[in-house]
Amino acid sequence: MTRLKQLGAMAQQVAEAIASVLNVEVTVADETLCRIAGTGRYSGTTGELLGQDSAFARVIETGRGFIISNPGQDSACITCEVKHRCHERAQVCCPIKLDGAVIGVIALGAFNDEQRSTLLEHQSDLFGFIDRMADLLASKAAEAERLHAVKALKNQLETVINTVNEGIIAVDKAGRVVNINASACKMTGLTGEEAAEVAIDSLLPGLPLAELIRKGREFTNREISRRVQGRRFHYLITAKPWREGADVIGAVITLREMAEVRKFVSQLSSQNVCYTLDMILGDELQPVKSAALKAAQTSVTVLIQGESGTGKELFARAIHSGGSRQAKPFIAVNCAAIPETLLESELFGYEEGAFTGARRGGKPGKFELADGGTLFLDEIGDMSLILQAKLLRVLQDRRIERVGGVDAIPVDVRIIAATHKDIEAMVKSGEFRQDLYYRINVFPITIPPLRQRQGDLPALIAYFLEKYGAALGKAAVSLDREAERCLLAYDWPGNVRELENTIEYLVNMATGSRITAEALPARLKAAEPRLPALNRIMPLAELEQRAIAAAIAAFGDTAEGKNQAAEALGISRATLYRRLKEQKNVSE
Repeated sequence: MTRLKQLGAMAQQVAEAIASVLNVEVTVADETLCRIAGTGRYSGTTGELLGQDSAFARVIETGRGFIISNPGQDSACITCEVKHRCHERAQVCCPIKLDGAVIGVIALGAFNDEQRSTLLEHQSDLFGFIDRMADLLASKAAEAERLHAVKALKNQLETVINTVNEGIIAVDKAGRVVNINASACKMTGLTGEEAAEVAIDSLLPGLPLAELIRKGREFTNREISRRVQGRRFHYLITAKPWREGADVIGAVITLREMAEVRKFVSQLSSQNVCYTLDMILGDELQPVKSAALKAAQTSVTVLIQGESGTGKELFARAIHSGGSRQAKPFIAVNCAAIPETLLESELFGYEEGAFTGARRGGKPGKFELADGGTLFLDEIGDMSLILQAKLLRVLQDRRIERVGGVDAIPVDVRIIAATHKDIEAMVKSGEFRQDLYYRINVFPITIPPLRQRQGDLPALIAYFLEKYGAALGKAAVSLDREAERCLLAYDWPGNVRELENTIEYLVNMATGSRITAEALPARLKAAEPRLPALNRIMPLAELEQRAIAAAIAAFGDTAEGKNQAAEALGISRATLYRRLKEQKNVSE
């Protein structure tokens, strides 16, 4: 549609007004030479295209108007194909311009002597008049374009606002709803018509609207819940003043459903990493990994026991990722790292005003954030007896009450607990509730310490060397024989965590591609060589072979090392050499 054609009836009304005043015929054509308005004889030709050799085409081409006193004989009519059968007696043509471009033509036409006399006797005045009418049509075209642009922008903004997941509500200075998007309608259970003119206080009770509008103070992430026909709506609300200049004339309120907030928190807390049992290294952990796989296929409560640093949280995350709740939140809480006075509010959340310093609007607890997913309670053995009783109630009822709250909030959470303490001994001594122990010990998993699975040490050492070597640009870094002997002989009381930290330290400190025993911490240098732990009954020949291999690894493959190895094993040097030769022949 051309810029002038969009005026439609407006152009026709202007033509008819001019015709009634001047008693002449009026026509308007757009830049494509399509007649869009006309009176009298012109009215029957509305919608038709004028010729490219017509006088109107010349006006559009030159951008200048003119008066034709003798149609068919005037220079403007020379190229016109219909000049010999033209019924017009005279004509005044004027271009319609907008932003410097010709967008159409307006013309006055005479079809009898009276009309011709009117045009020719007052041609100078009429030319000025029709020029002003052309400006009027141009301004109306510009106004129509602006209105169209505003409508398009309005439709675009409404589409965007109704597409976002956040609810958006605009209120006036009196607190009445003046606009609401589709998400907010869904969250509040109202239609747009029902929400119009509703007081925001009745829709979202507890909002400090007066403070927001009178003082222009915005607020963010305030928690509000409301009940409508027995259904609980739970939002996180942000509000900002709506201004015109310096005056606050209302407010814009955004709502986010707490369920969506929890999902977002879950994505951040899990760091988008899917932990699997295959990521846990160690052949000697296979029985534990098999048990964890079975646990992952259920939703029962799991209790993971093991010393610090054995990887209890890694197993917990792998169980969560391998089960039906993998797309839901995994929230971890270290019960030993949070003061007892804060742990209750951390787990169950609190309402506004529950205690001094409580956050305005309250705060959801870890149980609410983990709804639908898994809550990992690490070091549960450090939880106080009072909190143990409250936790037991939650596990039984599947409901929580916030600190300072009165409403029971249903939660669907799978519990995976972990501890390095002897829970059974704590139950006997009264330090841990027996009923809670039975509740969390539905599926027990015990992770052995690293000293009980010495066979996994070489693979773990190689993995951490590769990991930190690549991270620090030292991909070829390795241990010499004596350094490796010390690492294999050490008990690793800190388990895999201590081993990883030690390897990271050694790779950082390495100046070349080889890590020597001199670079080791003192505690590792003092480690005594020992035989690998036995997890099965082995033939004497295999035991002898392992003992010889361990002694050679400890003292070295030199002549002096073999002398020391033979002495440590309680055999002669000749016997040692014979056994080594026999082992070599067997391997070949």
